[in-house]
Amino acid sequence: MKKSTFLNLFLFASYFFLFSNTSFGQIRDESSKNNLPSVSNEAYKAIAQFYDYDDLPLEASVINIKKFPFGKREKIVFTGVNNSRVPAYLCLPENGASSHPVVLIIDGIYGSKERWFEDQSWPKGGLVIKALLDKGFAIMILDAVYHGERSGENDYRGPSFKYPNTARDMIIQTAIEYRRSMDYLSTRKDIDTTQIGVLGLSMGGLITFQLASIDSRIKTAIAGLTPLIKEPKFEPVLATTFANHISCDSFLMFMGNKDRWYTIEEARQLYGLIPISNKKFIEYNIGHDLPDEYIEKVTQWFEKYLKS
Repeated sequence: MKKSTFLNLFLFASYFFLFSNTSFGQIRDESSKNNLPSVSNEAYKAIAQFYDYDDLPLEASVINIKKFPFGKREKIVFTGVNNSRVPAYLCLPENGASSHPVVLIIDGIYGSKERWFEDQSWPKGGLVIKALLDKGFAIMILDAVYHGERSGENDYRGPSFKYPNTARDMIIQTAIEYRRSMDYLSTRKDIDTTQIGVLGLSMGGLITFQLASIDSRIKTAIAGLTPLIKEPKFEPVLATTFANHISCDSFLMFMGNKDRWYTIEEARQLYGLIPISNKKFIEYNIGHDLPDEYIEKVTQWFEKYLKS
């Protein structure tokens, strides 16, 4: 159930009381057999409420439409959180279908929706977009809080994990705004909202774990190169907080065995927390970068599990 702004403030205050006092360890799940941080079911339920939101009008507008050889792109803005206006791209295949399954793409830190139209960008975004559109998927990409067109929300300074409270709030707000984007998509006749998938990379991987846990509209999810941060202040956004509550139909996780954000053993421990049976883990011989073959893997995954 969606909460009022007042209740959300109360929940935040309650959380800080619980997690900042000396009994912090008492609400951890001490039964964990790995060295990753974890929380109790009671703490998870409290944290999950941070991702609720008021049912405010979306006030969505299509700003412009651009056609590409591989489809068309609509620029959309809608009302997010804290009076924000969220800029987004909705890409649609031109394959004659009246309604399309949709993939939400969630970028990593320092990313933007723009680089998903550049073939040589860090996520090889243009290649991913073209591959998914070619298979008949619609795609929704937002600029995360403080990213892209929204850098002015942070005095035009780049986003950072240097300040844990600011970074944590940035991630939570972005996750909520992706939930709001699904509300928007439900108003579109050309989108099949029974077939929503998520592809999240790096910071976007954190948000993918969150959405796959708290939002039942997600049918399948892919999280890549998800950081395994262990600072207690980040607990409300960590993949380990949400992993054992994932409830979507299927989940693909891929990680690099040379990534500075985790060891591959920790990555496999995280994968082991995911309770669903239809899941897969891929290990790449990489650091915090993306191999060319990931494009084919994610396309095949959505072909198999999102259209079915």
